Formats: sequence, structure tokens, C-alpha cells
Amino acid sequence: MSATGFRASKRKWDYIPEYALAQTPRYTSYPPANRFIADVDAIKAGVGVASLPPNSSLSLYLHVPFCQKLCWYCGCHTSVPTIADPVGPYVEALAREIELVGRLAPADARVEHIHFGGGSPDILTPDQIRRLFAALRGAFNVTRFAEIAAELDPRGASFEVIEAFAAGGLSRASLGVQVLDPSVQKRINRIQTEDKIASAVRLLRAAGVTSLNLDMMYGLPGQTREHVIETAAFIAAQDADRVATFGYAHVPWMKKHQNAIETTELASGEERFRQAETAANALEAAGYLPIGFDHFAAPGDALLAAEREGRLRRNFQGYTDDNAIALIGFGASSISSLPGLTYQNTTDTSVYKSEVAAGHMPVVRGVEHTQADRRRGDLIERILCDFEVDVPGDLLIAACPQLMQLTHAGLAQLSGTHLTVTDSGRPYVRNIAACFDPEIARSAARHSLAV
Repeated sequence: MSATGFRASKRKWDYIPEYALAQTPRYTSYPPANRFIADVDAIKAGVGVASLPPNSSLSLYLHVPFCQKLCWYCGCHTSVPTIADPVGPYVEALAREIELVGRLAPADARVEHIHFGGGSPDILTPDQIRRLFAALRGAFNVTRFAEIAAELDPRGASFEVIEAFAAGGLSRASLGVQVLDPSVQKRINRIQTEDKIASAVRLLRAAGVTSLNLDMMYGLPGQTREHVIETAAFIAAQDADRVATFGYAHVPWMKKHQNAIETTELASGEERFRQAETAANALEAAGYLPIGFDHFAAPGDALLAAEREGRLRRNFQGYTDDNAIALIGFGASSISSLPGLTYQNTTDTSVYKSEVAAGHMPVVRGVEHTQADRRRGDLIERILCDFEVDVPGDLLIAACPQLMQLTHAGLAQLSGTHLTVTDSGRPYVRNIAACFDPEIARSAARHSLAV
């Protein structure tokens, strides 16, 4: 896409503080991860994997919880490797966990998606990357046309690393651009030049990556709307196939390193909201089409086809066209989603390595889905993906006290039991989805801002 004549459109969002500043889950799973309990353990997880239907379609996620340097905005489970906690032994534990779970899964299960996340998977050496691909293909039936994706830091995406991923079949990559302004980059401890990012883009395209996602953020310390437009224009000039926009979530009670961020420099209230609006308008002005509430896709991208055909899904990687029956996570902190069960591995890398070495799945918590959970989860997913849904009568009655406030504000419409999110309501779709989550009002857990 060209940045020639690039400007943000004039479409204006309605700022409603009561909803924009509300704390709501991102609903990448239901129930959300902060409601997982310790009753779900390795035994239940193992039974869940072994009970998958024959010929199941699987999606695999590998978590690499290490970065060369810690970005202060980061909310992921990651750290900078030390002598006491090096990457090499972790990779070996990861390969062993893959082999352990592979023995439990149905022999005829088909892996159609593999995703490397982190952290920064580019911290791996080419040999370590090859080791993990060998483990995956040795333990599972990875289909010939499986989509293989990796989240990469442009600063670590070297030719050698990209070539190793490409040799394993890499077809999609995600690069963190976040923000271009040097003063904001300094405030978040992530210094990267435009040349470094553009170089990573060229290397990935030359290696045969056909789908490229670039991430950008708003609400960072010292960030302005002009910075958002600058970043969006640069992303459009890179011909990204997809763009994800994320609002900075300041959660220092969970991520201590965020205390390094000066809170007085964070955009608050309407300014943060306007930065989100600016990002959306700027990307749409560049030719991208909105997907859900925080993704954008170039015309012809597979996400648009999935949305058009009602196949768009939402999982721990965000919006996706992945329709696998189960997502199995490997590595410290990774989350797996099976029919009727969601579970999470320990976040402690030392415990993770020792459990795997003992031949145990390193599962520490999760949730068994009730029929009510499945109904509500399916409904919430369709709201977030399609912006309209037919609501079962009992769920509509239960949601009415909260939902009526949003319909009166013009954010949603009801025609009988058919719920539609209005154009004005799209920025607030998480608020609308939360009306169907009866636990949120009773939960003391904190969440990110709705916008």
C-alpha cells in the first residue's frame, strides 16, 4: 500500500467516558484466564488431549519467554535470559514437552497451524529453531500446507534466524512496530529505527513469507495522535497484509517492570480514546479494512474472507481464521484450549523445566467448561467477530439490565432477539460483550481499559 497522500479520515467516534474507561476482558477465551483455578491439573489436561476426537484438526502454540532486552510496556510472560536461566535448556524442555503431548494426542490428528510467540522467538539460534521444528514434525502430523507463523522483534530478525524459520515452513510473520517516534521509544525502552524494521520486512518477504502482520500501539507515554498517524503511514508503506492496534495496558501490579514508565506521561481519558480513533481512521484511509475491534486487513487477505463467510474466530493470538478443534500450547505460561477444557502451564521456567524432565505436563491451572460457559463463550465470540448475533432468550433476559443502557446510548440495537452493534458501538464492542458475562460484576480481577 502506498502512503502517498496519506491522511486520517474525518469520521469521529463518540467518546463516552463511562464505557471507554471501563475495565473489560479482551475475551480471547471464555471464561477469561484470570478465572482459571488450580483444580485443573496435569491429569485432567492429559485426559483432555487423549480424548480429542480422531482426525482432529489441531493448532499448536510455542511460547518462548525470553527477549534480548525488556520493553517496559510489555504485558507478556517474558524475561531477559541469564546465566542461571539460559535459553538452551529451555528449548530442550520445550522439545520434550512437544514429544510428551504428542504421544497423548490421537495419532491421526492433523496440525494445520503452528505459532511461535513470546517473548521474542528470534532470540533462538538457527540450530534451536531446527530442533523445535524437528520435534514438532516428529511428534505430530504437520500437514503439507500448514500455516506456520512467528512473532518477531525487528531488532533480532536476522537473515540467519529468518532463514531457519523459512526452512521450517514459515508463511506468516508478525513484527512489533509499536511506535516510530524516538522520544516515545526511549520512554518505553524500545529503540528501533525505521531502517531496521524495513530491513526485517524485506528479509521476510525474500524468504517467502506471504502474510505479514505489523503491530502498532496507542496510549504510550508521551505519545500523541501525530505519532499514531506517523506509525500508521509507515506501516502502510511496508505493504503489511494485516495490522493489529493495541492500547497500552498499565498493569504494574502484574508486571513490575512497568513501574519504569512515568504514569504522568500516559494519555488518559479522551486523549487515549482519540489515539485509538486516529489509528483506525488512518489505517482505513490507507486502504485497510477493519476486522473486529483491533485488527485491520488489506483487501484480499484471508481474514476478510473469513469475516465475510462467518468463519472469523478469536483466540489467544487475537482474530484468526484458524478453525482447529483444539489449540495446544507448549512452554512456560502457554494456554491450551480443548473442547470443554482450558488449561495453562506454569509461568516459572525453572518449575516448567523440572516438571517436563520428570515426564509431567507442567499444568497448574485452568477451567472445565460448563454448558453455560460454552453458550456464553460462543455468543461473546460472535459479538466480537460479527458485530451481530441472535441471542438465546434466557441469555438476553439476564443481560438486559446492562444491555439496555448500551442500546439507549445508541451503541447497540435489538430487533426481537437479534442484537446488532451499531457503527457508534464498534469501539465499545467489549462493553457490549461483557453484558453476557455474569461473573464480571462479581469478579475483583482488574482488566485493561475497554478502549
